[in-house]
Amino acid sequence: MLPLYRGSMNIIMETYNGWLIVNSYYNPAKFRSLYKLLADSAEKAELRYSMWSSDALPTIIGSNAREPRPDFVIFWDKDVLLARALELSGLRLFNSATAIAAADDKVKTALLLAEKGLPTPDTIPAPIVFPGCNRNGAAAEQAGKMLGWPMIIKENNGSFGQQVYLVHNLAEATKVLARIGERNCLFQRYIEPSRGRDLRVTVVGGKVICAMERHAPAGEFRSNITNGGTASARPITALEERLALEATAALGLDFAGVDILIGRTDDERYICEVNSNPQLQSTIDCCGVNPALDIMWHIRSEIKRLKAVH
Repeated sequence: MLPLYRGSMNIIMETYNGWLIVNSYYNPAKFRSLYKLLADSAEKAELRYSMWSSDALPTIIGSNAREPRPDFVIFWDKDVLLARALELSGLRLFNSATAIAAADDKVKTALLLAEKGLPTPDTIPAPIVFPGCNRNGAAAEQAGKMLGWPMIIKENNGSFGQQVYLVHNLAEATKVLARIGERNCLFQRYIEPSRGRDLRVTVVGGKVICAMERHAPAGEFRSNITNGGTASARPITALEERLALEATAALGLDFAGVDILIGRTDDERYICEVNSNPQLQSTIDCCGVNPALDIMWHIRSEIKRLKAVH
């Protein structure tokens, strides 16, 4: 490919080519808007890519990637098995299969954060329920004794706060567990001072890009923008910055949205979740910063580094 020259300084900018992989079956309007944002930001960083839906990429595990071989893959999906198959064919994914798997499973996230000594709400994995078996309230009763009421029940996998439940007693917990059924879930201590608010910190390439404090609408304990929450940009403390960076590194993510719960004092913070494919538009609207552009420049820098090594 021909190098590109930018400006009067004749800076050589090589164009790298890649794939953007998205889920075949989940394609709401806000995701289509996100994909356009990614494309516009990639162009500014002299990255070119074609977009593929996950069902258009039949991948034989362990075989070489199809030609022409892409320089990078932006994997904006949670199909970790497909992601790993692509990695085995020699492709560099942003984010990696291992990192996405760790972020998408809330128990795995809690385990990795605890392993690094990072503060999270006390968490108890709920027992696995095998197909054909019924989940009852026995585990919730024990968790309530250890964590106190009210407490949080979360499905291990979920997005936009839609699989997170606040339960005030055993009867409510039992109803939620019956609804969850065979899906894996966890019990978590409720951080009451953070009710209806949290801090979303955007991290790219080992640097904090921006942060916003999110607030839930009246009567709601979840602060997700998708659920009607609002947000305001604010500076973060040294502690909040350290936790966001260390959480992202613990999961091995190139970029992430780290959600931090706020305790009673300035020294009390808890890492709630780490998102491998964060929604970006609300961050842009609130903070006036485009993390997609930072992501693309990070990809360019990393691919350039890898090519220099090889």
